[in-house]
Amino acid sequence: MNRLRATLLLFFVLIWTLASSQYTPIINSNRPGLTQGAFAVAPGVYQLEFGTSYRQDQFVSLAQAKSQGAGFTLDLRMGLILQNLELIYRVDYHNDQLAFNNASGRLNYNRKGTKRNTAGFKLLLFDPFRNADWYKVNTKSYKANKGIRLIDLIPAISVYFGSELSFGNIYPYGEPFSPIFNLKTPELKQDEISGELMLITQNHFLNNFVLVTNWGRRYLGSAYEQNFMSSSLMIPIKKRLMSFVEQVSVKSQLSSDIFLSAGAVYLINENIQVDAFLSHTLKDTPAMFSGGIGVSYRIDRYNDSGIPYEIKQLRRQRKKNRFDRKINAEKIKEFKDRDREKRKAERKQKKAGKK
Repeated sequence: MNRLRATLLLFFVLIWTLASSQYTPIINSNRPGLTQGAFAVAPGVYQLEFGTSYRQDQFVSLAQAKSQGAGFTLDLRMGLILQNLELIYRVDYHNDQLAFNNASGRLNYNRKGTKRNTAGFKLLLFDPFRNADWYKVNTKSYKANKGIRLIDLIPAISVYFGSELSFGNIYPYGEPFSPIFNLKTPELKQDEISGELMLITQNHFLNNFVLVTNWGRRYLGSAYEQNFMSSSLMIPIKKRLMSFVEQVSVKSQLSSDIFLSAGAVYLINENIQVDAFLSHTLKDTPAMFSGGIGVSYRIDRYNDSGIPYEIKQLRRQRKKNRFDRKINAEKIKEFKDRDREKRKAERKQKKAGKK
């Protein structure tokens, strides 16, 4: 308990002593993987990240167990008073059927409930991009601008502190095979409230490649605390299209798994992106598969006086471009109308001359 109090105290001290603007003109979403990015959304920004998926888990060596069903994840993110602090709520809801063998035959369970239900805060501690001099173009070396520089190895750093809420004990610790465990051991129960801590790093290199890594500990204060580590790499394909690969490792006294995921993200506009993914475990004890699609949507009400000058200029230019396109369209229409009237008058004049 003393360790938890010390952690809380340190967290709130950091909140009030560290503040740096990091509004981005384009949506930054944590989808479609499980790895959280280091950058928080700014005050006045509200973000919804939704995904639905088909899921299938098999544990052949454990009573020929198999579960299959569908679920959805929903993340609600909003910027708070500080420029580098956000509130995150995440729910992972699952509806499936579990079947397994026992002495009386094949048993089936129909279940629905939350696998994860968390609320927490993410605080950006260090943003290397605020040091503009570090990223100046090297006018003497084309190769130096295109390759990986030492400065690219300095990551943005964030911390996350949250609480895991358990309702109904349907999927304790996110475990899909808990009813089988309960037949042989004392019932597996998750505490109604437990903690979660995480360190997040994010690097950008080689023209929009993004590497994000999370290290953390989940279910703090419960019987089965879990260590996890995940890393996600975003790879640009086209201007609005990116692919991603991700690995997630989890380990506790209850279980250990390694998940590999791959997918793609398409940016429709500065406030909307869509995604698709496939995920599978490396081992078959159990083998866990999921695949799905999702969308992220941002409501941007950020109007703080601290908006970077470059973003203000970009917005003005976009507005001017839209106005110019409108004026040009009107001029083209006016020219076509005049040309049409001119040809019509010429035809009339020719007809009159023949008569």
